[in-house]
Amino acid sequence: MSILETPRIYFTGQMIWDPIVTNNYAEFYNEDTADPAPPGDPVADFRKRAIAAVDPRNWNPHGTHRSNFLAEISGVDVGGGLDTSDPFVGAPANFLGMLVDAEPYGTFSSQLFFDAIQFGIAGGYRVTCPRRWRAMSRYINFNRNSWNTVKAGIASTIWQTSIPKDCGLQLDPHDSPALQALVEALADDGVLGLTVRWNTYRTIYYDDPTVRTNSGGQLSIDAQALIAKLNLPDSFQPNPARSEMVGVIGLWREGEPACEPGDRSLLAQLPNEVVATAFARVTNDVLVIDLGNSVTEVDAQLTKQDLGTLTVCAMSPDGSTVVEELGTLAYSQYSRCAYLATSGIVELPLTASAASLAATAPLQVRSGGAVYLAEEVVRAAPQTQQIIYLDQGGDSVSATLQVLSFGEPAGAGVTVTRYTWDGSTATLVDTAQTGADGVASFDVAPAGQGAIVQYIFTAGADAAEPAFDPLLTPYIYARTLPNDSDIGAKAATWDNVYTYVLSKWKAMAPCMDNWLDLDDPTQVHAFGPVLKKLTDPGNFEIYRYMPVTRDMTEGERLLLWTFLDAPLEPGAGPVVWRAGAAAPKPRRDLQALSRLARS
Repeated sequence: MSILETPRIYFTGQMIWDPIVTNNYAEFYNEDTADPAPPGDPVADFRKRAIAAVDPRNWNPHGTHRSNFLAEISGVDVGGGLDTSDPFVGAPANFLGMLVDAEPYGTFSSQLFFDAIQFGIAGGYRVTCPRRWRAMSRYINFNRNSWNTVKAGIASTIWQTSIPKDCGLQLDPHDSPALQALVEALADDGVLGLTVRWNTYRTIYYDDPTVRTNSGGQLSIDAQALIAKLNLPDSFQPNPARSEMVGVIGLWREGEPACEPGDRSLLAQLPNEVVATAFARVTNDVLVIDLGNSVTEVDAQLTKQDLGTLTVCAMSPDGSTVVEELGTLAYSQYSRCAYLATSGIVELPLTASAASLAATAPLQVRSGGAVYLAEEVVRAAPQTQQIIYLDQGGDSVSATLQVLSFGEPAGAGVTVTRYTWDGSTATLVDTAQTGADGVASFDVAPAGQGAIVQYIFTAGADAAEPAFDPLLTPYIYARTLPNDSDIGAKAATWDNVYTYVLSKWKAMAPCMDNWLDLDDPTQVHAFGPVLKKLTDPGNFEIYRYMPVTRDMTEGERLLLWTFLDAPLEPGAGPVVWRAGAAAPKPRRDLQALSRLARS
């Protein structure tokens, strides 16, 4: 199932992150009201405060939110092991998305909004994957790179999305055996499409790999240098971070979650998750394990920790007794070279009898008496809706979870329990029973104004009350945006539109200055059709939706659209009279800029 069967395709490289992070801090942004803080802070003063806070925290006030791959196809496997001779190897892997946190103060709700992923090039070997669902960050591992503690440098995470066959998925195989095998496999009625899963790790900030701590030292030196650039007149200085990345393209089968790993979950067992949660499947007398997010790196050269020989065991039903040792994994099979070659996927050949046993026995990964990983046999996984946006006073939506038993749909009658998690306490909400397809459904209703609710889940009537750990606990987020009906009821004057809608964008997102002067009513009105398209709720999932942070309220949209639909009021001009506003910028000489770009 999924990437743990063949054919599969590997890709490696780096991922670039360019989010605005000013809204991560309460002194700049109120996540309940979805407003800059304080609300009346003039734009110019807000931007100056954001720049001053670069050292040590607010590392990218001029970000664009764009995130992209710098990667290529690195290998394939059509059932005979790693093959780097397939003509598809070396083709580029192209992704461009917008990184957005649904819960800006938190860490576990990151998502990538995008329009398509393309592997290969037009006219050549190619896999074109139009977006059906966002890519979600799952199974964050905060122990991955303990030597690199600056911001998210310590962590790694899994990203996944799936593309249905009927969603415009296109493969141009030419004479590539791997792509031809994928085309053949997609003809199977049980194959729903393709899954793309990748792991990002070892994040570098300020383009400086020597930055290793969250304050002082080299970080402060780099931060002060950025502050100096940001304070230059008319300066635009994005400061993207970059991560290492490995990924896999494989089959997405019926009964498997679309946006997070399904298969068999081998959960981390030791304190500090020495080896982070992995995923396994027995297929064709081979036990395949995805260690893409699991084994730590111990130094700046990204050497994998040597855990010795890992033994994979089939256990008794209660997990207390080893029934049979299925085989071993030597360090060479999970070292850095091996990790890059197969994106963390390892294979353990089994005899026919061992494969039969492994299919129905809980699995463990051990070494020297320590249990690193142990299977959670019955597990609930959100199908597609890990992050849900709701409007205050609006409609509820349904969230579905696929319950898996030994990696297969569990069937009817399994109890799934939902809790809320407030950061320290789980509070029981309700339960649901799975249907014949192993799916349980929950109603998610809008909460209070601006509420951001994290739900966590257990599977099985006797499951213990959980405590949240991203490597152990299934979860979803629901963000309720304020209605702001008082804003929607205001007169659609330029003063009101700028004060209650556009000034927020202008303060938080200086990158907008490169496209549209949000303090100029003539420009804003002239771009009315484009602005309405980009703020239309029907376009919420597209890459260019505005605002990127997806926190525009119904009231703000109503006021903006009413202004855009009406004739421009006489005498409206750029906001030069507003306290703290910058003087109007002279119009650019586009002919001179064009000549400069060609010189």
